[in-house]
Amino acid sequence: MVRTRGRWALALLASVALAGVGAPPASATVSMVADIVQEPGEYEARFPDIVKLDDGRLMAVWHRATAHAGAVGTIQLSFGGSNGRTWSAPTPALANPDTMAGVDTRDPKLGRMNDGSVVLTFFVPGGRVYYSVWKPGWTRFTDPVQLTAPGIATATYSHGGALALADSGTQVDQVLIPVYTTGTTGGAHFIRATWRPTLSPRLLVSGSHKIITNDNPVGRTYTEPSFVQFGSTVVAVVRAEQDGGGSPAIVVRWNPYADTPTFAYQSFTGVLANSHHLLKTSAGQVLFTYGDRARTNRPTVGMLIANPTSTWAANTVVPLYNSGAADQANPSSVEIAPGTFLMLGYNAKDKATSPTGGTLWVIESHTADY
Repeated sequence: MVRTRGRWALALLASVALAGVGAPPASATVSMVADIVQEPGEYEARFPDIVKLDDGRLMAVWHRATAHAGAVGTIQLSFGGSNGRTWSAPTPALANPDTMAGVDTRDPKLGRMNDGSVVLTFFVPGGRVYYSVWKPGWTRFTDPVQLTAPGIATATYSHGGALALADSGTQVDQVLIPVYTTGTTGGAHFIRATWRPTLSPRLLVSGSHKIITNDNPVGRTYTEPSFVQFGSTVVAVVRAEQDGGGSPAIVVRWNPYADTPTFAYQSFTGVLANSHHLLKTSAGQVLFTYGDRARTNRPTVGMLIANPTSTWAANTVVPLYNSGAADQANPSSVEIAPGTFLMLGYNAKDKATSPTGGTLWVIESHTADY
């Protein structure tokens, strides 16, 4: 059994392959507990996402390609046991992969609907967002459907998973899909839709809202919004960059049931978060994991936000994963038991220099680590 006890997990395992992983350690420490796949040849497993299913299993997806961009990648799918130690052999996520043949399907993200179904969103070069659906008992996802909405530019991209809102009065089966657009008039948005599991289209779009606009101030861009819900408040984090460099992430809150949302903004001072993920925990906190732009190679770190609907305050920043390569981060996490979290991280190093290149890892942490 190979297990890291240090914070920068993969840096200590650069020349060791993980095999025979058993029970988690008794002490609270960040550790690698499994690998989902090591892609063959020049292929790599990037941009993973993970969700916990109603039956207790885990579902993971990722982008399988030979390069970060400029290559045709496919979305792969694997199912894991409830503790994340065992995983099924990867398969194409789409039941009919030919529907996107020759197209680079990027940044797959998962959102669990209130009925236990899962919505997969992804984008393709040129800025088009698609969604597919999985239902309990199925093995793969439906043919993709392009997702468009009035008021959003043609070039649209996605990063965070679709958020199924809790039903409230007459507002039933409402879903928010985070997207972003480029250019000085672009920015972070959400598309609002109604979930219709037995009808076509399954996501019936009713409108969209812009959360924050680019070029405010000049040279600032806002991308990669991700959402969680607490009661009558949605909390979002939006990636911000100033003239291509790091800028503090923006935390946004609003009432998702209002016809015209009023957004409250906070600059998360000192937190240069890239390609982040938000996990609502059983304790009512948020596990905020992100690529830290302030550190060399943008390794993945995390912190627990104790009171997410109030002003966020930076606290203990826990190093979670560092492959040692510049192409990393894009974390995603689940809670497998109260206070026990699993996060996915990938090693995009060339296999000639790293025996674990192309591997998608499962990394465990605990509330006590934060």
